Amino acid sequence: MSPATHLEVTQPRLLHRSGGLRCEGASWRRRSVFVKTRESHAPHTVRRFWQEGEIASRLCHPLVVPLLARTPTQLVYPWIEGRTLRDLLQEGPLSPDEATSVAWGVLEALAYLHDEGITHHDLKPENVMLEGGRAEAGAVRLIDFGMSHLQDLPDGAEHLAMGTPHFMAPEQFGGVRGDPRSDLYSVGALLFDCVAGEPPHKDALAWLLGRPQPAPQLPGPAALHTFFGRTLQRDPARRTAEIRELQACLNRARALLNLPQLSLPDVLGQPGDALTSLWD
Repeated sequence: MSPATHLEVTQPRLLHRSGGLRCEGASWRRRSVFVKTRESHAPHTVRRFWQEGEIASRLCHPLVVPLLARTPTQLVYPWIEGRTLRDLLQEGPLSPDEATSVAWGVLEALAYLHDEGITHHDLKPENVMLEGGRAEAGAVRLIDFGMSHLQDLPDGAEHLAMGTPHFMAPEQFGGVRGDPRSDLYSVGALLFDCVAGEPPHKDALAWLLGRPQPAPQLPGPAALHTFFGRTLQRDPARRTAEIRELQACLNRARALLNLPQLSLPDVLGQPGDALTSLWD
C-alpha cells in the first residue's frame, strides 16, 4: 500500500485477530486509538469492511463511538477508557438499577441509529463499551458496525445469517436484514443476560431453528418481566416496535423498584475530530 493510503500509527499492541481482521490498540496523532486493519482480500471481507467504514463515518452521537479515520484497509476509532459490558458481567449479574440503566442507554443509542436508517445487527455484551467501567446509561458506547445494515447502501450480507446466536433474533438467523425490531430483541436478550448472568436460551441454535424449547425462567424482579415480554418474542410483529415505549417501560419498572427515572439530553454529540478519509 502506498503511503498516501495508509495511516501510520505508533506503539501498536495486538488485541485480537480473527475473520481476516487485526485489532490493535495504538497511538495516532498523539491520542490513544483502536485500529481495525483488514488483512484478508476475500471479496466478502472487503465488502463488509467497506460497508462498516461507510456506516461508521456517518455517525455522530454521544453514545456511539465515532470513526476518526479510514483507509481501504484501516478503521481508526478513539480508545475508550473503560470496560465492555461482557467484562463487567464476568464479575456476576448486575443489579436491577445497573441493568436497566445500561439497557436504557443502549436503546437511546439505537433510537439514533434507527432514525438514520441503520440497524446494528450484532448487539451483545462485547459490543457495549462502558466508559469508565460505569454501568450507567450515559456511559454506554456502542461499537462494532461490521454486521450493520444501512438502508441506502447495497447490503453484501443479504440472506445471510449474521450475528451472535445467543443475542440474535430468530428472523435475523433466517437472513432477514434491516428490521429494527431485530435490534430490540437483542436488547431484551442483553437485559436478560445482565440480570440472570446468562442469555435467555442455553441452546441458542435450537431456539433459532424453531425446535421446541422450554420457556426461559424470567430473571430478576417481576417489574422487569413486562420488558422481556415486549422484546423476546419469536415473531417480530409481537414485539414493541417503538424504542420510546420500551424506554418508558423500563422507567415504569424502575418506579416500581423505587429507582430514579432515566433521561438523556436530546442533543447529538459533536465530533471531536474531523474524519480523515483516504479511501480510493
